Amino acid sequence: MARRYPLRMEARALGAVQIILTLFHYALGALSASLFFEEDIRDTGDVPVLLPLGYIVWSAPFFLISGSMAISAQKKPTRYKLTSTIVMSIFSACFSAFGSIILCVACFSYAAEMKEYVWSQLAGGMLLQYLLFSSVTELIVVSIIVSWIVRALHHPASKEESYTLSEYSVSS
Repeated sequence: MARRYPLRMEARALGAVQIILTLFHYALGALSASLFFEEDIRDTGDVPVLLPLGYIVWSAPFFLISGSMAISAQKKPTRYKLTSTIVMSIFSACFSAFGSIILCVACFSYAAEMKEYVWSQLAGGMLLQYLLFSSVTELIVVSIIVSWIVRALHHPASKEESYTLSEYSVSS
């Protein structure tokens, strides 16, 4: 029988948070794409529009798979599932950190270049800030899940024996 590792019950909830953040990320990306292409906005400050939009498209599947694997690993925490969840979570953390840097530069430089208050520019800045918030939240959630999994992997194996009622009565 495969060894089971004690993973916190909250890991399932954080996996669900990752999946919800993925859906939020996709929705904000679709809104950003429609706004930036419809209003013919080519640059978000010093960052071209395609860089944040490409980040959204390429990072969201990693967030989704990472969240799904965290839920699966919490249900039946085997060494293989925990290790593969750590690997996907590391990929998600790298994408999230990269995206946070891109979006941070885009937010600050986009707001600095606005010369007049046009609703499309204000909405674009707001969408970039929400995307930055979701990327940072993803990074925090992934780091918590990885720390819990590493703690579960380093937990010593339990030595408890399981007795059935008949075995217990015979041994007494």
